[in-house]
Amino acid sequence: MNNVKGRNVRSIVSVLLLGAWSLIGGQYAFAGGSPPEPTGFSVDLPANVFGPGVCAFPINVSVSGEAAVIDLPGNRTIITAPKQRAVITNLDETANTVAFSITGVFHQSTDQNGNAVTVVTGRNLLGDPEAGFVVAIGIFSFIFDSNGNLVQPLTGTGRLIDVCESIQ
Repeated sequence: MNNVKGRNVRSIVSVLLLGAWSLIGGQYAFAGGSPPEPTGFSVDLPANVFGPGVCAFPINVSVSGEAAVIDLPGNRTIITAPKQRAVITNLDETANTVAFSITGVFHQSTDQNGNAVTVVTGRNLLGDPEAGFVVAIGIFSFIFDSNGNLVQPLTGTGRLIDVCESIQ
């Protein structure tokens, strides 16, 4: 995979994950611990941020709902998103907007090679230069190496909804 695509994927995944993490204000839940906290953020993203021709127009992503981060033994983390909803708007044609329930869960761990392995279950908003900007419904995964390069693009079983197609 070329470096530009890797940076684009890291960019959107980082935006969505960091947004969720920052919104819970460092309040980490521990197994059997704290309930999810209210969250919300909005970010404008440039055209083609996910890869050439993927959302060839600028978009706004607004997320609201609840989130919790659960640290587990063995360098594992779970990020939950109950009641979370995303509204995506085509900024060139602001009447073109769509809303999705994104109540899925991110399961993150580090493998024996130091790669960051993420498995998502349920309904999740994801960006990938091969899959595009999608709502993934099912069980999917992706892997980054320790330098932040994508080594396994989005793969899994379930349904992918093309968000960009929904707001063209």
